[in-house]
Amino acid sequence: MLYLINYAGKAGTERYVEALASSLDVTAYFAYNEDGLLRQRMEDLSVPVWRLEMKSRFDFRAALRVARFCRKNGIDVIHTNFLRENYIALLSRLFYPRTRVVYTNHIILVNDFITRLSNRFLSALQHRVIAVCAPGKARLISNGIPAKIIEVIHNGIDPKLWSCERHRKDGPATFIYAARVVADKGHDILLNAAALIKDKPFKIIIAGDGDLLDSIRALAERLELDDRVVFTGFCQDVRPLLAEADVFVSPSLREALSISLLEAMAAGLPLIAADTGGNPEILAEGGGIMVPCGDENALAAAMVRMLEEPELREKCGQASLAAANGKFNVSTMLSKTKATYM
Repeated sequence: MLYLINYAGKAGTERYVEALASSLDVTAYFAYNEDGLLRQRMEDLSVPVWRLEMKSRFDFRAALRVARFCRKNGIDVIHTNFLRENYIALLSRLFYPRTRVVYTNHIILVNDFITRLSNRFLSALQHRVIAVCAPGKARLISNGIPAKIIEVIHNGIDPKLWSCERHRKDGPATFIYAARVVADKGHDILLNAAALIKDKPFKIIIAGDGDLLDSIRALAERLELDDRVVFTGFCQDVRPLLAEADVFVSPSLREALSISLLEAMAAGLPLIAADTGGNPEILAEGGGIMVPCGDENALAAAMVRMLEEPELREKCGQASLAAANGKFNVSTMLSKTKATYM
């Protein structure tokens, strides 16, 4: 088994790869292009690590190197997670057809004409595509991937790993948002919604780093929220923060099936989430409030409900925990993924 990824970073996709490599009973190898935290975590798992330069999705030199690596190490399956490395893995089969390529699609995105055309041609080399939610499957089909090779396997988390003792505390309720601080994660929407309810007592924890961190800090100051908002930067272990929080809020503008939301569910937190991607499948379990994507007023109203209705927080938190232990348990994801490999 070769896990192939361009950027060995620290977000949800990388945690997904780590979970597969650490939990499935397979001989695993890991190849990456851009260095990051996942490379270190794979080394900590004693997974052999290989740096592979991948200049573009049509990098035939990289494809040839992948084919040689698979032949040398007896690799049967390559598992990819983004378009660049998936194309390279597919092209590697021209040189070493014995391998099978499984691609997990983590981003719901409209492809351009050239990519849709490429998808149609290269799908002949693709063994299986995993969509992490039903809207993801629908988008893959419209992007040129044949429906017959797509299956939906929801992301999953280990409830035991993320369960935590809720810290009962005095003082205002605390919202938490753990995500990369980049444009499509909607941090500005959260702060603008918070500014609408400044007459209410609350606190917000923003955990994560990214290109827009400085501008989001500046926005908090302009909105006179700097005494309400705590920026933690990147946290390798967000569990202590989840234990301190009362509600997890995700105003993200684009998601497939958010691993951060699932982790918050396993910690027993009620959710507020934007109506995007697979979030409706998560919220269908009764764990929180869905709001229209990008609607600051609706988000503010949902935050007020969670602040003023502790019984709602309790009910949603229990539903979150039940869903994390059931529908979104990592054991289900692992067993279905291994069946796909086989």
